[in-house]
Amino acid sequence: MIRWSIQEIRRIAMKLAQRRIPHANILAWSSWRRAHQANARKAHLKNKMQL
Repeated sequence: MIRWSIQEIRRIAMKLAQRRIPHANILAWSSWRRAHQANARKAHLKNKMQL
């Protein structure tokens, strides 16, 4: 996973403060998003190395 960004921490804090969405869902979405971004970065770098 990619590291936490300041913007990601702010986004999570705002969502948790609103209390509309269960905390587990917010954290699960954030984890999925960071893992997805890590996979995209890895694929991008792999593609760039092949050029």
